[in-house]
Amino acid sequence: MESHVRTYSLFACAAVVASFLMGCQWQETKDTPSEKGTMVMPPPDNRARMTPMNDTYSELTPVSFSDAGMDFDPFVSGDGKTVLFATTKMSPKSDIVLKAVSSRVIEQVTHTPNANEKQPQLSPDGKSILYASDKEGRFNIYEVSSTVRGAREMEVVRNERVNEQPCYSPDGSRIAYVTWMPRKGDWWIAVMDRSTQQEKLYGPGVFPRFSPDGKKLVFQKARVRMPQWFSIWVLDLDRETVSEIISSDKWAAITPNWSPDGKRIIFAAVNKSLSMKGMGTYMADDIYTVWADGSHLIRLTDGDAPDWSPFWASNGRVFFISTRNGHQNVWSIMPRDMDPFHPDTMESSASMGHLDTL
Repeated sequence: MESHVRTYSLFACAAVVASFLMGCQWQETKDTPSEKGTMVMPPPDNRARMTPMNDTYSELTPVSFSDAGMDFDPFVSGDGKTVLFATTKMSPKSDIVLKAVSSRVIEQVTHTPNANEKQPQLSPDGKSILYASDKEGRFNIYEVSSTVRGAREMEVVRNERVNEQPCYSPDGSRIAYVTWMPRKGDWWIAVMDRSTQQEKLYGPGVFPRFSPDGKKLVFQKARVRMPQWFSIWVLDLDRETVSEIISSDKWAAITPNWSPDGKRIIFAAVNKSLSMKGMGTYMADDIYTVWADGSHLIRLTDGDAPDWSPFWASNGRVFFISTRNGHQNVWSIMPRDMDPFHPDTMESSASMGHLDTL
């Protein structure tokens, strides 16, 4: 898998690696993960703004301010005061930076010449940062101190495969990630015990994220029959069963994450909002939320520009990537109480299966 740029197919398989990074405009490619093509940034959208379905948020605020390159993969600290993200602001190769949410000053965490670093995750104790880097020629998962600059980076996963999209369990004892299975030609979800280094493979899927109680993983997966849009699934780690939470034959659901209380799932849609349907670009459009049982689907953002990679911070704010100012930056909003709002069209299946159905 290449650096910070990607191409995607028109349907779900497009959306997957699309959301791996910046996910803007996709075209089909049949190359290996390390050889995929280039991302094409869409021109600014000058159409009139849609009328919001509901007044679902307030305090729309820019968080990053790069006017060159692109920002992506946001992660917010437990207190909601610090944001980490990857950026190509300083060089064509992506680096990990952090900043106070309320400040414009960024602090560079990683910089490896001729390498891309992305997908940062702060450990639950705030002492370490987990991320993906291709500094050894293929993407793998590394860990570095969050407080000591210049500290030695440690390779975390040693399975001789391409590994990306790491995340800590809430207690820090495990990490989840995706690993490329060459013989299967697909990305699989893996969980590794930090104390034993034992890896367990669960099946196809991308963008795994632990639930706040550490008992489940939410992820996205494409169907194996047409139309191959991505849908959102939840893996119960104790029972080893999977449930499809939200799906559609007309649009894709990508880059899922949890609400701080674990009662809702937040994600980006592709080709769902009225401003994007029929445009033929298959870009991420708006951020949506759904209850963890697959009901009460609500559109959270309503801009014409693509919004994706949402992160619901513990202070209630939702951070996400958007091109709404003509640049690809981190933004945030404060959701209102969404329970009284009229739900959007229900298209969830909430079906359950075992791991062999993944």
